Amino acid sequence: MSIRTPSANNNDGNAIKRMLRKCNDFRSTPAAVLTVSTMAVFSDTVVYGLIVPFLPDIVQDKLGMSSSANGILFGTFGLGVLIGAPISAYISDRWNMRKWPMIIGLLGLGATSVLFALGNAFWELVVARLAQGLSSGITWAVGLAMIADVYSGEGMGKAMGVAFSGFTVGYLGGPVLGGVIYGAGGTHAIAIFVGAIAAVDLIFRLLIIEPKNMQPARTSQTGSLADVDPIQSGVQSADGAEAGATPAAELSLMNRPPGSVKGEAGDIESGLQARSAAGLPGSIDAKEIIDGEPTRPERRTTMWDLLKEWPILACCVATVTVTGASGSFEPTLPIHMAEEYGTSPTIIGVVFIALVIPSMIAGIVAGRFTDNERILNYVAPYGRFAFMIVGSVLAAIAVACVGATRNIAGLVVSLAVVGFLCGIAAVPIMSTMGVHVYRMGGDAYAKVYALFNIAYSVGVIIIPTVLPPLMNAVGFAATLGVVSAILVFGAIVLTIQPTMMLRKYGRAAFIGENARTFL
Repeated sequence: MSIRTPSANNNDGNAIKRMLRKCNDFRSTPAAVLTVSTMAVFSDTVVYGLIVPFLPDIVQDKLGMSSSANGILFGTFGLGVLIGAPISAYISDRWNMRKWPMIIGLLGLGATSVLFALGNAFWELVVARLAQGLSSGITWAVGLAMIADVYSGEGMGKAMGVAFSGFTVGYLGGPVLGGVIYGAGGTHAIAIFVGAIAAVDLIFRLLIIEPKNMQPARTSQTGSLADVDPIQSGVQSADGAEAGATPAAELSLMNRPPGSVKGEAGDIESGLQARSAAGLPGSIDAKEIIDGEPTRPERRTTMWDLLKEWPILACCVATVTVTGASGSFEPTLPIHMAEEYGTSPTIIGVVFIALVIPSMIAGIVAGRFTDNERILNYVAPYGRFAFMIVGSVLAAIAVACVGATRNIAGLVVSLAVVGFLCGIAAVPIMSTMGVHVYRMGGDAYAKVYALFNIAYSVGVIIIPTVLPPLMNAVGFAATLGVVSAILVFGAIVLTIQPTMMLRKYGRAAFIGENARTFL
């Protein structure tokens, strides 16, 4: 029998102290912010998708309503996001506060989700769904802004890729969990599950340090603040050496890929002065640069300022089309599978796995590729838009294939392809919006991600609400043909400005050290 010595006990105590110290240090790191924000996005989206498999049981079988009521419930959630996101974004950016809006949003989401699971009347479901959307809008706008606070420049793409994986697992994995849990214990089991998720998430949100008290990630390999010249506006030095230089106002539409200009301090200052003189929204004056980094502009950037920037507006359109297309399966696929194959809610939930895993993988992969300067230069001047365009077009083809399948096996394969391609198209949206705001001065991250949420909610309100009655009229295949057309429309919008720049200046103007700007 061994006897523990006092020194052994001291070593154990020291090890525990070191572990606690490391945990405490982790609370104030960018990785902690990314972890908490990804968990927050997962919690929101898993709650959104939990109801998908068993909604026909409640609305059609229990309440005796038509399938159009399903779309109303999904649209009501989007309406809540539409209201909650801009309000929380204004408050968060105005007072530079992230942590407590996130906690308030979570508490609201948990309470309203339990209310929805236990509701017995349609109006109760509508009210609970609207409140869910309000809470989700708070968490989404502020959570993504937290990431942008500490991962700037190229590194934002990788971080947003990770966050998008949380979105994917929740958004598309929610139906899987919902089907399994509902099949095992009904709506009461759903309520318990949501309460448990909210409790765990709340602990993490309470432990996190407010991002404004952190130092941003700066490692060169991640393309963070240390790598990115935030004021690359395409304006050369004071002598305007670049032949046929594009006016500053026009160049605000298309920004250089990070690292494409290696100017000296004098070039940076003159470029800043020229951009400020152009009166651009969010322009950074030379006096606002401290140690090569931008400080917040004196006039705060508004949502209207953001919408006047072409990359932001185009990303909002892409958000409506891509997320709307991804969400098109939630109100339609359960009804189609129940009517065509007689499948149970549990099987319907399992089929959604085909969307989840490929989309999660695509999120991580696309996040890395959209941070690669060499790849962005190769597809100049389309840059990150190239991923959105190609992903949208190929996803449109895959969605049409889903409508053409006549068996569950073909359905699963087609859904897997759709999930992967929609992931490729969606990830660059978030990073592009964040990088562009960083180059405008970095004072509107919550606002720009509120716009992302608004665009997302527009897609959720319109597309899922319209599709069920459309499917009743023209069938499942024709309905998905409409979804494919929506994706193609989004791709066309994304190509407009880069194509105009390409036709005007030629591709050679976007290559090399003094290349013109693009995203």
